[in-house]
Amino acid sequence: MREVPRPIRWAVVLGIVGLALTVPHSAPDGTGMQWDELVLGAVATSCAVGIVRRLRIMDRASARPWWPPAVGALGFAVAQFLAGSFPGPAFDGFGVDDVVLLAGATSPLITCALLARGVSRTRWSALVLDGAIVVTAILVITELLRTPLVSPAAAPEDLRSLVLVYGAYAAVMLGGVGALCTVSTAAMRRSATTLIAGVSLQACAAGAEAMAIVDPSWGWTAVSDYAVAAALLCAGLAAHRAPLRAAGRSARASAPQVSAAGLSLVVAAILGVPAAMVWGVLQGEDVSTAALLGCGLAFVLMSVRLVLRIREDGRVSEDLVRSEEDFRDLIESSSDGIAIMDGGFRLLFASPAARSLLGIDGELSDDVSLLDLLVPEDREPVRAAALAQAAGDGAALHLRVPVEGTRTRELEVISSERPGGTRRVLYLRDVTTRRTRERELERMAYTDHLTGLPNRALLFRELGAVSDDERCLLVLDLDGFKAVNDVAGHESGDHLLIEVARRLHTVVRDDDLVARLGGDEFAVVVAGSVADGEDVARRIVDVMAMPFRTDGTTFAVGASVGVAGLASLGGQAAFRAADSALREAKRAGKGCVRVSDDVLVLAGADEMSLELAEAEGTTTVRFDAACTSDGRIALVQATPVYRHPGIGAVQGPELWSAADRHGRTAALQGWLLRQACAELATLPDRSVALAVSLPPGPAPAVGLAREVADALAETGVDPSRFVLSFTEETLLTSSAALVPELAAIRRSGVRLCLDNYGLGYSLFGLMARVPLDMVRVELPALAARDDTDRALLVLAAIGRTTTDLGLVSIAGGIATTEQRDGAVAAGLQLLHGRALPHDLTVETLTALLAESPVPA
Repeated sequence: MREVPRPIRWAVVLGIVGLALTVPHSAPDGTGMQWDELVLGAVATSCAVGIVRRLRIMDRASARPWWPPAVGALGFAVAQFLAGSFPGPAFDGFGVDDVVLLAGATSPLITCALLARGVSRTRWSALVLDGAIVVTAILVITELLRTPLVSPAAAPEDLRSLVLVYGAYAAVMLGGVGALCTVSTAAMRRSATTLIAGVSLQACAAGAEAMAIVDPSWGWTAVSDYAVAAALLCAGLAAHRAPLRAAGRSARASAPQVSAAGLSLVVAAILGVPAAMVWGVLQGEDVSTAALLGCGLAFVLMSVRLVLRIREDGRVSEDLVRSEEDFRDLIESSSDGIAIMDGGFRLLFASPAARSLLGIDGELSDDVSLLDLLVPEDREPVRAAALAQAAGDGAALHLRVPVEGTRTRELEVISSERPGGTRRVLYLRDVTTRRTRERELERMAYTDHLTGLPNRALLFRELGAVSDDERCLLVLDLDGFKAVNDVAGHESGDHLLIEVARRLHTVVRDDDLVARLGGDEFAVVVAGSVADGEDVARRIVDVMAMPFRTDGTTFAVGASVGVAGLASLGGQAAFRAADSALREAKRAGKGCVRVSDDVLVLAGADEMSLELAEAEGTTTVRFDAACTSDGRIALVQATPVYRHPGIGAVQGPELWSAADRHGRTAALQGWLLRQACAELATLPDRSVALAVSLPPGPAPAVGLAREVADALAETGVDPSRFVLSFTEETLLTSSAALVPELAAIRRSGVRLCLDNYGLGYSLFGLMARVPLDMVRVELPALAARDDTDRALLVLAAIGRTTTDLGLVSIAGGIATTEQRDGAVAAGLQLLHGRALPHDLTVETLTALLAESPVPA
């Protein structure tokens, strides 16, 4: 009751209580004060107010059918107030009040007609016939039952016409509402049902009013009054149940639905005719001529209605066939595919375009599942997505259908489903070209056009991604790249950048990200700790130290790298930290690595005095052992190490860079030769050889043979125990005097070793120029990071080549037992790296040699 307007709630209370108090005190013959009519006038007024209030909040189209009941209720109220307020001859018989009353009481028929107009494909001829049939049937029933409504002989002579009017009114109202409201829209079904109930109550009130005229008593008056009050309330409730907004003229909004109340009224009227005839026969009464004529008229009307129904059904069938043909032609001519599937994904129908898109040859056969037509990896995701969302909801599904070979066709699918149904209509569209273009545009937006690497945008998106795995960021900058552009031109510089991108991929894992920031700046996101990132950074420095050749010109470039952890800093902060570390590495010189957690300026190295360092013992030699397959130390590699009180140990490329900036490369090289030979002479095992590497980049060439000979003579080391190591970069960037010096050194009995064997440009041409005895191969540089199997495969090929050339092969970078065993299986004679003794002092080396097996 809370949803019912307050005036209608008051009308309910007023009708029940007011009529109960006034009906017994009203004169049934119409003389005297008619208190019950005043109450009915008040009820009608309250209902009219409630209807008008509802109409004020409805839109114009929705309110239009309900204005007649509002006007009718007001007219009824006026008639009741006139009849109740002026008793006597003026308003006693059939007078003005009855005219106003009948005019207001017929207003529901107008509402029924307006509601019927809102139903799709309304046929007024059929509605008029249906109404005439029901009215005739009701009149025949009343005649067969000998009711006073059609035979008011007992009524006063001057009121017999009024009785007939009341009876005809009841028949017309029931017939009209039954015909007009049997079919309604879904939105108006509740209102129509309530309106049917109200009109039925009005017909009941009219009959009771006629009976009150024939047989005056307060009982008939009470029935009439309560029926009228209930009819008024039903009119108000029907208006209140109507939607506030018009549903529009779409097929779904105006689709007809059968009203059970209206259908029951029509069926009861038609079936009541034979039932009344049977009753009359059983009572032994003769059927009157009027009844026979009425039955004949009813049968004629029903025959005409049947003919109209048959013709209508024929037209409907014809329209359906034509619509089906038009629909099929539309589907078959559409470039978009249309298919229908059941709840088990079985295709029930597929248009020619859909069959073509799905790869179905010929006609659609039985038991074809949509899932079976997709690529295998899409079947389960499509099943889950289709079951998880209702048809028409969510985003469109994307399917992939195999075409020929490895190609696939990408389809976008939108589905629809009737409520309560199990079949889905699928609308398929080929979006292969569009999706390919979208992926290409996305690739272009996140890819560097020159190198094919991810660009800065993709790098920062990766840095912003949340990950529980430990990661670190490397930012690197090429050393000396400007000279390439200045000397060979920008095209050569572009070729060099492409080669840099290729080399970077050889030292990282497949899941690591290599990106180009712009110019000669690159970045690498490494999966692992900062220590892993530092290891990768040093490998990048090593691989970038190899010479680059472009357009017939060889360049020594190199790289400096800054490292920062991602886990503790986050994307933007990590980039700033790595960039800051890179600036420190650039200030430290070429080929430097700096970690952001310990970014210290290499001021000590820049101010280094080799003479003072030698006198104070701050520059020392460390040895890395190269062992045979049985673990015997056969060769040691000497490396200079400078210890600074502020920044700790400085060694390798950083130390050589600092010496080069101060013009001390030759001095450091001479000191290393003498010191390494002196410490070798102290070893008890005379079979162990010593390897000393020339500095990276241009090496002092003039007098190198004399310098080596003097170091050996001063320390008493046999030349056969000494190995001079160098890289292809050193040969290509040093002066032409280096090759004769190396030849002289080898004639003295010293062996020559080529570092980073297999990673240069003109390997065999170089071997023809320089007689070699040994080669050293860096295992990690032979394949992508952690691709040990690929690296060992390449290493085996190198091992076979060097064996055929009579060279001793050394495998460097051995960090695990697996790599050690693989290098031995590949035929490499010597091994060194982190998995073997390294970073040894001469004292530690002496102790290890004492424990090592003695060669036979």
